[in-house]
Amino acid sequence: MIGLEQAEAVELKMSDGMTLSGHLFKPEGLASYPLIVFVTGSGGSTYELDWQEENFYFCRTLVDICLEEGFAMLLVDKRGAGRSDGNWKKQSFYDRADDMADVLKSMRQRTDILANQISVVGHSQGGWIVQLLASHHQDLIKSSLSIAGPAYSVIEQMTDNMETDLIMRGYRRLAKWILPLYKSYLTSYKTISKVWKLGYLSYILDYDARDTISHIKVPTYLAFAGNDNLVPLEKNEPLARELLSRVKVPHKIMIAPGVNHGFAKSEKYQSWDEIESKPSPELAKLIRNFTRWTREEV
Repeated sequence: MIGLEQAEAVELKMSDGMTLSGHLFKPEGLASYPLIVFVTGSGGSTYELDWQEENFYFCRTLVDICLEEGFAMLLVDKRGAGRSDGNWKKQSFYDRADDMADVLKSMRQRTDILANQISVVGHSQGGWIVQLLASHHQDLIKSSLSIAGPAYSVIEQMTDNMETDLIMRGYRRLAKWILPLYKSYLTSYKTISKVWKLGYLSYILDYDARDTISHIKVPTYLAFAGNDNLVPLEKNEPLARELLSRVKVPHKIMIAPGVNHGFAKSEKYQSWDEIESKPSPELAKLIRNFTRWTREEV
């Protein structure tokens, strides 16, 4: 496993003067190389946890596979995470996409990066951001991969998350009563947020990926987990397939069987305490397939 100390620490200036912190991992034996930029998911954790905690594995796995396939890999923390400036809790998804566009512009200026061979990969909420990059900043990227990124709205995803939580706690029968109330609460919150920002949710509750996926303009992979408790396959995969049918660029949908939201082996409704926290073979397979597709077919 390659360590953070073997990567190049980078500081990337945003258009408003803020700085995002990252690490660039480079394949050996090449003067210049294609690049994959990873977009992190929700929350304020740093990607550096993958090198500090054994049960964090997602970024480590991506780095290892990308380097094996001859791609450089850039990991970068969002605003307020790790050593990055700013506060992600005051950003919409569009703001995060704009930040990543600034990151891409910076990387395109490097002589060791092939400017026309930069792709983006995002997991979970990062998948939503990748979808925005593929539809709004298509001139900056060659291809995109959304891993367990929802195909519907934030309100729908949060409602499904609540349903899963109730089921896993043994309250399946209560769900049919609680969920309509919860969805009504979120809808009211969204309405109020158009006038007053009352916290992080005020910046993201109005987002719906339906308005984005159907306008994707770069070759795109959408990957879903078969036993995802946060982004249910049965709701998102058919919708994603229908939305992608409207785009005019190469696209693929991949389903990884027997894995959870983090692409670890899991049955449906199993908690992290009940499974082994390590990457499934499906995660490595997905990354290999995407890098080879990007290199050979896109």
